[in-house]
Amino acid sequence: MPLNRLLDSGQPINPPPDVQRTSLGIDVLSRFVCNTWDEATAGGARQFDAVVIGAGMFGGYCADKIFRVGEASGLKVLVLEAGPFLVGTHIQNLPNAGINVPGPITPSNDPGIARELVWGIPWRSNVDFIGQAYCIGGKSLYWGGWCPRLLASDLSVWPTAVGQYLNQNYGLLEQQTGVDVKTDFIQGPLFTLLKQRIATFIQNGSVAHIDSVEDPPLAVQGQSPASGLFSFDKYSSATVLIEAVRDAAGQPDSQRRLFVVPNAHVTRLNTANGAVSGIEVFVNGARQSLGVGPNCAVILAAGTVESTRLALHSFPTSLNNPSQELMGRNLMAHIRSNIFVRINRAAIDPSNTLPNAVQVGALLVRGSTPQGKFHIQVTASADPSGNSDNLLFAMIPDIDLLDAILANQTAGSISLGFRGVSQLFGDMTTSVPNAGGRWINLSPFESDEFGVPRAFVNLTATGPENSLANDMDAAILAIANQLAGNNPANIQITSQNRDGLGTTYHEAGTLWMGTTPPQIP
Repeated sequence: MPLNRLLDSGQPINPPPDVQRTSLGIDVLSRFVCNTWDEATAGGARQFDAVVIGAGMFGGYCADKIFRVGEASGLKVLVLEAGPFLVGTHIQNLPNAGINVPGPITPSNDPGIARELVWGIPWRSNVDFIGQAYCIGGKSLYWGGWCPRLLASDLSVWPTAVGQYLNQNYGLLEQQTGVDVKTDFIQGPLFTLLKQRIATFIQNGSVAHIDSVEDPPLAVQGQSPASGLFSFDKYSSATVLIEAVRDAAGQPDSQRRLFVVPNAHVTRLNTANGAVSGIEVFVNGARQSLGVGPNCAVILAAGTVESTRLALHSFPTSLNNPSQELMGRNLMAHIRSNIFVRINRAAIDPSNTLPNAVQVGALLVRGSTPQGKFHIQVTASADPSGNSDNLLFAMIPDIDLLDAILANQTAGSISLGFRGVSQLFGDMTTSVPNAGGRWINLSPFESDEFGVPRAFVNLTATGPENSLANDMDAAILAIANQLAGNNPANIQITSQNRDGLGTTYHEAGTLWMGTTPPQIP
């Protein structure tokens, strides 16, 4: 469909070209990836086998999988994303273009316009949040890349079929994301030394509460998977979704099996006989609707908070008594600590086995106490500024800059970053709202610009959960001190803080899985 050209005056030209030309560029990628509402849905008349709401980490991946698996049967997939197209890959695969993540704010202070181009907070809460990335790819364009497997003890409380599926497919998922590839620039001599030393601490019991040390489960493929292929770099669902869309684009719209519509904010799912029968959506501010057949799967992939809000608004399980509503209970997140230290190189490597240019290293440490589990993401480099992450995921196209960075790798100290992530526990039984728990419900006081009640997110931590986080922090400092030879002269703590509960992006649990939907497991 021809689109208006954007001019400084704001006036369109005739005839309008198919690809928009702005004052500064040509909008090629978004035009070649996305479609308008009318193109994708034939004005709301086209039928689909699956509609995915949200094109972020999970929505983009899910749409690609349905499209690929459904090729033989001709399954048609529609993706509705509330935000625009931003970029086609993880921002760390790009030169520093000034695409950033904003800081946390009180949700009620959200300005109502996007921060850092695409970030917004549509909900309200008792804690600060960074919010949601409204764009194709969502937070997968920004995420840290750590994706450790769930342990057998974790999966034991999940539905059996789900646990079996994950165990059978973890290898494939890790291949798709790049986790299974041992990346030389992360798993070099510094990684080997640190892993050996921390394994020794576990064996001799010199650090309490740590159970294992593992290769870093990072979704970063820094080397080619096969001859003739480039490496995949840092994973984002945007990349696989774009590839699927372009494969689908060879067919005329009437036969095409995958469409992505941006700036399409779904406000309600209409239901009939226990199934979704229609979708209400605002596309670029205009209200639209789409009929959904009884065999169409509708996948909520708009993030935990917004998916829960949409479910509560569309098909509450306890319409006459909101306090008995099951959806919105069981909210979980993580407590996350950040501790950065600088340790004399001679203390970490007393035998002087490291090469002069130590580059970077990363690994994962798991731990537990009677209160629960935690894991520690460890990064290390000889960065003189003390930020071990600076060189870990960076595209450096300037050879002069690369030479300057490598010259600093011979520094006399090594910087280590420890990001600890400790467990919070869900509560499926306590009614909502309640003052001391974690939950999501619909605000009775405020609606958004589309007339839909905003979600309210209540996040707290209990005494035992805080105790677990404190034990995790103590284990981090114990590891650092052991690496420094337990000599205060060899170590400097450059920063130590604990993130707010609303800033980890790890919300989950409110639409929990089970084999008996009407019952609390």
